Amino acid sequence: MRLLKKQDVVLIAILLALAGCLAAWFQLRPVEECIAVVEQNGQVIRRIDLDRQTQTEELALGGPYQVKLLVEPGAISFFSSACPDKTCIRTGKLTRPGQSAVCLPARVSVRLESGGTSGFDGVTG
Repeated sequence: MRLLKKQDVVLIAILLALAGCLAAWFQLRPVEECIAVVEQNGQVIRRIDLDRQTQTEELALGGPYQVKLLVEPGAISFFSSACPDKTCIRTGKLTRPGQSAVCLPARVSVRLESGGTSGFDGVTG
């Protein structure tokens, strides 16, 4: 008794080819510029162009909870925080426009924006 028919093999081959094409398309898309916007208490503290970042640095933020951000070439993340739950640290590295991380007790947020001049995104058009 055969487990796979000829049609099953053809369908699997088509699906694998489609998956390979999608993977190649995502890898070959042009990379968007990435700007990290750091806010504390609703005020923009700093804007960092992650594409121009050449070395790793720590950004210490004051306030009731001591928060440190790790800024690397192409990425930013919460490095340490004195907040009780540490959810912000577990968020990991932010590397693509549209990603964000927040430390609610410290009232610190980091979001990545596209550095392009186009005002359109996946939601608005």
